[in-house]
Amino acid sequence: MTMDDQLNRRDMMKATGGSALTAALAGCSSLIGGEDGNGNGGNGGNGGQQQTDEVPDEPIQAGLQTFLEGAPAVLGLQAQYGAETAVRRINEAGGVAGREIELEVVEEAGAAIENYTRFVDEGKDVTFGPISSGSHEQLLPVIEEQGVVNVSTDGTVSTLYEGEDPQYSFRAQNHDVMEASAAARAAVADLGAENIDTYANINPDYAFGYDEREIFNAAIENLTGAEEVYSGNPALGASDMSSHVTAVANESPDVLFTSCWGGDATLLLDQGQSQGLFDEVGVSVGTVWYGSVNDLGEDDIQGNLWGGSRNYYWGSPSMEQWPPGQELYDEAQDEYGVVPTAHFMSGYAAVASWATATEKAAQLVGGYPSQEQIAATLENHGFYTPAGYHTVAPNHQTYSTAHFGRIEWDDDRGHAVLEDLEAIPPSHVSPPQGQVSLDWVNNW
Repeated sequence: MTMDDQLNRRDMMKATGGSALTAALAGCSSLIGGEDGNGNGGNGGNGGQQQTDEVPDEPIQAGLQTFLEGAPAVLGLQAQYGAETAVRRINEAGGVAGREIELEVVEEAGAAIENYTRFVDEGKDVTFGPISSGSHEQLLPVIEEQGVVNVSTDGTVSTLYEGEDPQYSFRAQNHDVMEASAAARAAVADLGAENIDTYANINPDYAFGYDEREIFNAAIENLTGAEEVYSGNPALGASDMSSHVTAVANESPDVLFTSCWGGDATLLLDQGQSQGLFDEVGVSVGTVWYGSVNDLGEDDIQGNLWGGSRNYYWGSPSMEQWPPGQELYDEAQDEYGVVPTAHFMSGYAAVASWATATEKAAQLVGGYPSQEQIAATLENHGFYTPAGYHTVAPNHQTYSTAHFGRIEWDDDRGHAVLEDLEAIPPSHVSPPQGQVSLDWVNNW
């Protein structure tokens, strides 16, 4: 029997996906009318899956690669915490197709291909990560050759799936065009297009930084006709950005754009404040600044600073309207002592997308699905997390609401928050399916 005989995509589209597992991952039993508040209402303790003899007894083996050390760990540990939280909730709800998950976490730095290959050789059922865009680009052909589903936590370079037709490689996080175009929109909304004549860039010296700069430049120039007056590319994990800070301050641009992340974002803010950079710039927009919230003090965020938060901000929707947001915020604080960021959601959504799709496939085939069946189910798959609803498109890119807001200090919470937050639908900051991101922005 062929895979198409066992499972076709029309059947997948008809599958509801509603289960105790779905509710547990969203942190909200009301999604399926659960009764006990733990996502177990009426479906038993195996995630709603009817156990069959074809489902193995042993736990699912999963591997996650992320940054665990150094400046990138500011984001990498959040991805680990998010993945672990999703696994914990899945296991408490009875597992995937009745099988609990065992998650191995390893250091990503400089070893993305070796990590994935080792995971496959060891018989892992699924792999997650990496965070680095450069590593993700290198890993894509290896994933397709090996045929074990990988859901990237980040690796957000926009061109990755444009013109490609992957089968086993997926991405759970919003990609670069969604946050770089949102940054341009935020700058225009704050200053007004007629008041933006010049802009400058400070971006990481690898694929992610170049991709974000290219998209931001196209967007801001199409919206305002502004001219770029400086572009610098500090190395990932740089120990000093003062030369870039001085160069931008000397130009006094209307807008500063940066995609520096992790410890690099913290260093740029620290050195920028000490050298008075943010007094010389009309507005500064950082696509990943809020990812460093747990390392930021009140002195780091003085000035007109706007930050992105990718596919998740803990306060949007309001915790009063969306209890899963409050539950995840409290759980992250209790378990790890951190404010959950978009990178927490990177790890969480990577696990959640794969788990809910695998359970859906198991229900359809009446046993544990193959890698081909799981991959087919992930295409056009929709799933809930505490960030709301996510959709995996046919091109294997996951879409969900993008966030951008003004960074302020909140004395009551004791950490930075986003004010004047804009929650942007995916269709407003990403091209239609099949269209190249840069072509789409250039036609604004």
